[in-house]
Amino acid sequence: AVTGEAVGVSGVSGGLMGCPSYFQAISRRQALKTGVQAGLTGLLPWLMSGSALSRVKLGTSKSQTSDHTLVVLFLRGGADGLNMVVPYQEARYYDARPSIAIAAPQDTRKGASARSVALNEQFALHPALAPLKKWYEQEKLAIAHAVGSGDMSRSHFEAMSAMERGVSHGHSSEPSGWLARYLVQTASELDTPLRAVAWAETVPDSLRGAPSPTIVQSISDFLLSADEGFLRYLKSAYRDGEDLVAKSGKDTLTALEKIEKLDAKNYQPSHGAVYPATELGRGFREVASLLKSDLGLEIASLEETGWDNHAAQGADTGIHANQLKKVAEAVDAFMTDLGELSDKVTLIVMTEFGRRLEENASLGTDHGRASVMLALGAVPGGKIYGKWPGLGAGQVDKVGDLKPVNDYRTMLNFFLESKMPVLPSIWKA
Repeated sequence: AVTGEAVGVSGVSGGLMGCPSYFQAISRRQALKTGVQAGLTGLLPWLMSGSALSRVKLGTSKSQTSDHTLVVLFLRGGADGLNMVVPYQEARYYDARPSIAIAAPQDTRKGASARSVALNEQFALHPALAPLKKWYEQEKLAIAHAVGSGDMSRSHFEAMSAMERGVSHGHSSEPSGWLARYLVQTASELDTPLRAVAWAETVPDSLRGAPSPTIVQSISDFLLSADEGFLRYLKSAYRDGEDLVAKSGKDTLTALEKIEKLDAKNYQPSHGAVYPATELGRGFREVASLLKSDLGLEIASLEETGWDNHAAQGADTGIHANQLKKVAEAVDAFMTDLGELSDKVTLIVMTEFGRRLEENASLGTDHGRASVMLALGAVPGGKIYGKWPGLGAGQVDKVGDLKPVNDYRTMLNFFLESKMPVLPSIWKA
């Protein structure tokens, strides 16, 4: 269970070589590819349905079931939580990782850029995550360590499947995703086609079974280019009426104009935010543009691959550090861009499992159990939550991995329950 107290205070890279499990997981996801295309094919059936214009008010604050937006970033491949949030007071951490351990904040044998960034007396951020320190200090970043599921297969596919379907074990027969079940249970006639959007090539398992999630690789592809004659007809049909149908129709047409004017390529971030020129940076930039356009976005799903570092993982520099830098820069820009709007947004960063405590002979890490979860925005930040099992003798599991003593669903409940009240009821065994 979550203690509510701070612990310690009370892309595909070369490292993926030799991991058929990861490629199996990715190929299975590709096999499920639905071919959903954003744009006219996704919107027109909804717009032209018999009741769409009479019941949808797109582009107003009432268009969302909730006035809160959840953004989920899934790190696919098993991100190394022990190097992301370093337990620098644990001697065994350094004994087990002579080549890839991150130096303690006070270790003057290393340059400042190579040392971890202290959060409290027990944990510190990887130096590549240093841009997130200010959000921790501003109580906008909360961290949970030793997070995982009950899945013990150490298979990417099974572990991803478990977390995205909201179950304990990957072999569960539950077909739908946890976000999908939330969307179904809270569905309303006010929902819009942009209520749930995933930046991916295929529907994430977390949204499988959701009512018409929108799947895009870039919101720039999401353009409504309906026939001008058809749009003129709609404008004429709803121009003069004053009844509810006409008013809703005019509201919807106004929203269509908003969508057409949503120029993601030329979006101007606020508060001096600068998004990195990466796929992840572009995704977060587009999430921000949709949020500010008030088009009913309630769930946004993003993903980043390249975390399966079996070889040449690196420490303060290298493959893993480069991946963390991508995440830190994109998340920092997103939070900066949102400003006060971040009080209505929760960003969750999660991964299917962590890495083995001990580095391997290839100076990488193999599949482990527990990792970390980051929560930013409207969260009780500035603390590290949950139990910490420690790394000493008898404290890790039987094969030497960090124990997942904090169930990922418990942590999601803690960070999201006040914003998503039905959440506890959607989890499956």
